[in-house]
Amino acid sequence: MTVPVPLAAYAADGAGIRPSIEMTRIDSPSLSPDGRWALWREYRASIDRNDYQVSWMIAPADGSAAPRRLADAGEISWLNGSPVQNRPVWVAGSKEVLFRKTDHGEVQVWRARVDGTGVHEATREEGNVRDIVPIDGGARFLLATGPARSRIDRAEQAEYDSGTLIDASVDPQRPLFHGDWIDGRWASGRLRGFWFEQGGILPAAPPSLRVLDPASGAVRDAVAEEQALYAPPAKGFDRLGDWFVSDREPSGDARGVAVVLVRGMETRLAVVDAGGRETAHCSAAACAGQRIRAVRWIGSGRALLFETRDSGAGSTLARWDIADGSVRVLVSGEGMLNGSDDGAACATSDKALLCIASDANEPPRVVAIDADTGTQRVLADPNVDLRRAAPRFERLAWRDAQGRAFTGYLAMPEGRSGPVPLIINYYACPGYIRGGLGDEYPLRDFASAGIAALCINRYPAAPGVGGNVEAYRIAADGIAAAIDLLARDGRVDRARVGMGGVSFGGEVAVWLAIHTRLLRAISVANVMATPTYYWLNAVKGREVPGVLKAGWGLGDPDRDRKNWRLVSPSMNADRITIPFLMQVPEQEYRPNVDLLARLQAAGRPAELWAFPGEMHIKWQPRHQFVANIRNFDWFRFWLAGEADPDPAKADQYVRWRGMLVAGKAKTVP
Repeated sequence: MTVPVPLAAYAADGAGIRPSIEMTRIDSPSLSPDGRWALWREYRASIDRNDYQVSWMIAPADGSAAPRRLADAGEISWLNGSPVQNRPVWVAGSKEVLFRKTDHGEVQVWRARVDGTGVHEATREEGNVRDIVPIDGGARFLLATGPARSRIDRAEQAEYDSGTLIDASVDPQRPLFHGDWIDGRWASGRLRGFWFEQGGILPAAPPSLRVLDPASGAVRDAVAEEQALYAPPAKGFDRLGDWFVSDREPSGDARGVAVVLVRGMETRLAVVDAGGRETAHCSAAACAGQRIRAVRWIGSGRALLFETRDSGAGSTLARWDIADGSVRVLVSGEGMLNGSDDGAACATSDKALLCIASDANEPPRVVAIDADTGTQRVLADPNVDLRRAAPRFERLAWRDAQGRAFTGYLAMPEGRSGPVPLIINYYACPGYIRGGLGDEYPLRDFASAGIAALCINRYPAAPGVGGNVEAYRIAADGIAAAIDLLARDGRVDRARVGMGGVSFGGEVAVWLAIHTRLLRAISVANVMATPTYYWLNAVKGREVPGVLKAGWGLGDPDRDRKNWRLVSPSMNADRITIPFLMQVPEQEYRPNVDLLARLQAAGRPAELWAFPGEMHIKWQPRHQFVANIRNFDWFRFWLAGEADPDPAKADQYVRWRGMLVAGKAKTVP
């Protein structure tokens, strides 16, 4: 990435936006087999450098010494804009740890001594190392490697020279050449799996399996018995029979592979062998209640740690002993306890857990938990300054007119009397609340500026692609009930409600803009269902038309006008009368041009911004910052009638005031 100049012009806007984006995030926790050491990865965004500082941190698990930096962790891998965990593995004896390090397109295994005396590269593989699995208790390591980097380079250049055949592997929404960020480099991406699963230019193929001997440093091809121990990480839409596989945890030995299976609203925790045959499953009530989010083997025994969440995103960690089938709750609380802000499992040993803890008002911190007593000890609190951030969120629970239960978190402006405007974000509110999924809506800053901020958890739904229209209706009912509740209490002004969202949350915002009069303004950050979207993804061999039919009831838009009129905003430019902001990744903005043009032709107030190099979720710090600032300005203008006097923003307000006249949009004086 380039190194741009600092954004000094925005220094006075949204005082909490910069520190919120530059918060230290934590993931990939690990405990040494001897229980002495706790290890985790920290990464901190820099808006000015548009990059991340990524480090491996280590501390005694008993908290007897402060954390210290063990090694440079390289670059983060991103999957559709979300960070991918990089779980380290321990060499037998607990004196060394191995980890994958990404460096400008190359991924190798590195090893570090826990006493801090040395860090060095352990492999020189021609293909990037995708996974490391310890076998024989850390005496050997199974490496899964991809195709040779030189082969990828040749294929990309050959296609650049000869042109690209447009088939089902090509996503027309992405640049053809070097349009995907893969393994720390701009690469020529292709669709390699179900839906929009990302991959490189070469056809998908099983990884090459190699074995690293840490004692000698030698790497060789894996033999058949070793290959049988490998189970690839779970991917979206993976299936085992008629179950979705939401998490998969290989033991690296004869114990098998732990899996979390989901079918409808039912969850199953099981162990399967290398062939996918079930060898054990948890039949206790605790395994059949709330949905299991993640699973991890505990030490070298036959026990598993699993996490469930309540409706308010609070974690419960429990232990399943496979031999006798018993389940024991280890710890439960209102906030999240897991391996990262994206929900991976905590690290475990026979006596302790290592988790990342956070809740609505407490930013991520590293905690060690005694497996017998549940007692927690904070090992690292790198975001202590954010713990004092005001205003604070309160947990809300309510029901819609049909009796369905919803939960969310509300931050009210301090020192304000009378009803205030309200901004809503709907989808997911786990852990420390910044801006909902994608963190594009600065909720605390809205509350500080006099606009109440409400983050609502999505009403539970079955996995897969079905039932989306009904999910929109349920969301609309829950949102309407929340507005009614807060308006009756005199806390918010129901005539000044805005909504912002990413992915499903953006879809819900648009549904409300079409089918209700609850909102004054909206902002979305994702692709919309437009006829252009349909045809861009309807090349022979793509599954998108079938998924749109199964999940949304949408057929050929030239023939199925009724259902497209129900769902698509571009088919409802006459109904959408409120100001409509779109801040969309480069890989998703093209179908939204259809919507923008129709809204503009109908004289509606609309604006579309596209962000280069971005995927489904914006991952570049500078883009995150600019999107937050623009959302902050947008809703202050349309809900509160306020404009930032910064001369650098003069053109922005000229455009928006022009919308007031041309589109007859409403705002407060």
